[in-house]
Amino acid sequence: MGESISDSGTGVVLAHGRTRLWVERGALHRRRGRTTVTVPGARIRRVEVAGKSLEVLFEDARLDEVIRVRHRSEAVVAALGAEIEAIIGDTGASGVRPPVHRRSARLWPLRVAAGLRDRLRHGSPWWRRALAYVVLGLAVFVGLPVDRLLGFLAWLLLPLSVVLLRTWVGMAELDTRWVLWRRGVTVRARFEFDHASEGISYLVHFRALDGQEVTARPALRGRRDEIRYDPEDPARVLAPTRAAWLGIALAAFMLTGFWGVACGIPAVLWVIELLSLPF
Repeated sequence: MGESISDSGTGVVLAHGRTRLWVERGALHRRRGRTTVTVPGARIRRVEVAGKSLEVLFEDARLDEVIRVRHRSEAVVAALGAEIEAIIGDTGASGVRPPVHRRSARLWPLRVAAGLRDRLRHGSPWWRRALAYVVLGLAVFVGLPVDRLLGFLAWLLLPLSVVLLRTWVGMAELDTRWVLWRRGVTVRARFEFDHASEGISYLVHFRALDGQEVTARPALRGRRDEIRYDPEDPARVLAPTRAAWLGIALAAFMLTGFWGVACGIPAVLWVIELLSLPF
């Protein structure tokens, strides 16, 4: 995952369908599906901004002759166009035009497996605690002289109860989701784990359209190194997730609280039976 925003500019991400454009480290990045193409500024012929439209022409024959995208915000289009304009012809300190890079992400099962391995080795200690719960928790819940079926259900459903209740808390910020859906601006951002927090919490650092450096605390960690922020209140941010649509958020908000409590009932019954044993 990227750990820095663009060296210059605001780090704006312009999305059009399956195509995403942004400038980072003196190059234009274009992602379409699983394929990402990195075009150094020296390989870009010119960029043209006209209202809500952006057009980029390349010198490399292996790339599309031109990219045309539209965005609902003229300010976002102008900001990204200025970033691209600033890197055109930039060959770096060596004076040599760097090559175009093209890479494809691995299929999602392989990405999930590699991501889980990295999180267990280098990520938050909560991942290692979760692994310990999976390995040792089953032995505790099933091995003690309590109803084994009840113990298995308690072990299986307790993490789901915690996750659902935590999601319910996050979904309570529906007003933020509605505001950012209407007028939010998407920018590249840098996430870092908040070690001062008692729970699992993140800080996010990004640069607003006006150049202001902002540090905020999102409710959830997104799946990309991006956030959406409110131009009228940059401290109000939202990390995009796969269930970011307002309708799904509303349904989840209504259901997760109820099922979070329901999934915790077997664990409560298991504890009651355990405490009633004649130790």
